[in-house]
Amino acid sequence: MDISAFSEDSFDAKEWINKTFGSVAASDNKDAFLSSLVAKLQLYVQQVNGAIEDTSEHVLKSLPRVMHDADMIQREALMLKEKMQLVKEEIIQIQKGTADSMAIMEKLDKMKVELQVAKQALHEADNWTALANDIEEVFESHNTDAIAAKVMSMQQSLVVLANTVDFEERKLQLESFKNRLEAIASPALVTAFTNKNIDESKKLVQMFSGMDRMPQLIKYYCRCEKGSLCREWTNLVELDQDHGLIEWLTAFYHILLTNWQTQVKWCGQVFGRIDMLQSIYIDVLNSLHKDMTNCIDTALKQQPQPVSFLIQLKQVTDRFAHNLHQLQQHGAEEKNDWGEMERAIYSIYSDYVKDYRALEERQISRELWDDLHGGGDNEKPSGSLSEHVEQLAKSTNYLVATSESAIARCISFSLGAALPQLASAIQFFLLKHLDQYRTAIRQIELERLNKEDWTLFHNCLKLLQNIGDLQNCVEQLDKAIIEKLLDSEKIDKNKSNDVEFKIMLLKSSGLLQQYNALISSLKQGGNDEHILGDVLKKVTKLSVRANQCTLDVMMAPILTQLQSALPAWTTSHSNFTQQLPDYSYAPLEYITQIGEYLMTIPQHLEPFLGREADQEQTNVEVLLGKAARQTCNTYADLLLSLTDISPNQAKQISTDIGYLGNVLEDLGFGLTDTLSQIAFLLKIPAESYHIQSAGRSAKLVSMVRQMRNITSS
Repeated sequence: MDISAFSEDSFDAKEWINKTFGSVAASDNKDAFLSSLVAKLQLYVQQVNGAIEDTSEHVLKSLPRVMHDADMIQREALMLKEKMQLVKEEIIQIQKGTADSMAIMEKLDKMKVELQVAKQALHEADNWTALANDIEEVFESHNTDAIAAKVMSMQQSLVVLANTVDFEERKLQLESFKNRLEAIASPALVTAFTNKNIDESKKLVQMFSGMDRMPQLIKYYCRCEKGSLCREWTNLVELDQDHGLIEWLTAFYHILLTNWQTQVKWCGQVFGRIDMLQSIYIDVLNSLHKDMTNCIDTALKQQPQPVSFLIQLKQVTDRFAHNLHQLQQHGAEEKNDWGEMERAIYSIYSDYVKDYRALEERQISRELWDDLHGGGDNEKPSGSLSEHVEQLAKSTNYLVATSESAIARCISFSLGAALPQLASAIQFFLLKHLDQYRTAIRQIELERLNKEDWTLFHNCLKLLQNIGDLQNCVEQLDKAIIEKLLDSEKIDKNKSNDVEFKIMLLKSSGLLQQYNALISSLKQGGNDEHILGDVLKKVTKLSVRANQCTLDVMMAPILTQLQSALPAWTTSHSNFTQQLPDYSYAPLEYITQIGEYLMTIPQHLEPFLGREADQEQTNVEVLLGKAARQTCNTYADLLLSLTDISPNQAKQISTDIGYLGNVLEDLGFGLTDTLSQIAFLLKIPAESYHIQSAGRSAKLVSMVRQMRNITSS
């Protein structure tokens, strides 16, 4: 039987009984189980009662002893309190009795210290006086070691004499001695640093360190090292005349790298630090900036491809910068500011970012000259029109290819920093190239005759194709430059070195604000923003002009035929007034000539259809449609200019218009609404003219009525 449940706070008698009687033993014989359970519970109750009685009796027996122990503890606590009070009173009495004695002892100790300080000051004052008297003799000997010993002794004495009245005078006197010592030691400094004499250099470091003049010693070292490295460049330029700038720059960078490795070890041994090396190299590169750029300017004047030459130079500089950065990271205990060093290394190229347009114009001009070769001027048109048009196509291809190469060069040289200047250069050549297209159009306009000239027509179509190709190429170039500009910004965000390099180039060339404004404008403008916008506008205008010129060439024979029909339309009709039946009318020669000419045009356009097959409506179809509309419009204008036609002439003209409509339908077009209405109004009988003309254009109805001499109702 489990009686542990009786000790729980949430004991429930009913639940315990139900649980107990739910066992297998209880289900067999409940009465016997109940009797057994009651007997067990009674036994447990007796045991518990016995335990309680034993515990109560034990507690009652122990209670007097517990009370006695508590009383004893209370008495001891009171006694301890009294003793602590007595001790406190004794301490107070002792403090009162000895306070005066302690104050006297502290005062005596302070006086002792002051006396010792005064004694030391007097001693050092005597020592200072003696040293000051002796040092002049030592200076005359020019023995730097002896002079340094005297100066350092005087410096130690001056520390003790800090509170004396004449401290500032003594300090100035000591500084003058240090200056004289420094002047005497300077030749030895230069010799030791130039010859890299470690022992002598260490001795000088110890001397200057003792005088608290290490910064001055470091400056001596920096000047010596700077002068030595600058002379290396001068010697290369003046003595090595068998080589060019690329070889000089490579050799000089090699000297700098080798010297860095040597100086890291030497400075570590002598100074115990190498942080001054970076400032030396920055100073050297900044000092040589003008000399190097002068050499670059001279070399560029001799180069037919100046930008490619600059890229070669920059590749040499890139290798040097990478190797120097590796050496710097490997040898330096602390991270130095590489950005300042990088600015000094690449500062020689900043001027060429600013002048990048002029440089690219030189190179692009030379490359176009070489591509179009023959030794002639690539901008001078050929003698015949056909040759001129063919030459324009080649020039466009060469110019686009050259521009794409120039974009790649710009990314290689400036990481895109000079792209705006390059865009200006490309725009200059494209605008110049457009002048040659205008020359070709003017030549076509001069050669145009009022007759069929398929050679001239073919030249017009080729010129249109060339202009279309040029327009596509300009759009692609514009898109490529913008993408390169924006892509370089995305790449830069992931490459902090590229960002710093580009900003350095733009800042030093004064173009950063202009560059940022352009990037912001391109981002905000989206697809509507162009960097070659001026060229695109002028190409569009040129295309419109070329289309009109081609259309004029196409229309010239048609205008001739229409003009030839005017005399027949204006001839007096008094001799022949009998009206003929409709089947008697056939198209006249002028309109059949026009029809044959229009049907011939697609044959000449076929060679130009293949490359436009994927378009919904090709440029050729647009051009043919324009010719069809202009033919109808010109025909209508001529007809409306007539003032008097006979009924036979009216039917004849209506027949001619119907023939033209059939021709245009075969070509995939139709008559204009105006010409269709004129044909209808010419065909209807005079007696029913007013009725059948209802719903037509009032203006046309009136004009045709007057033309046919039909009286108004």
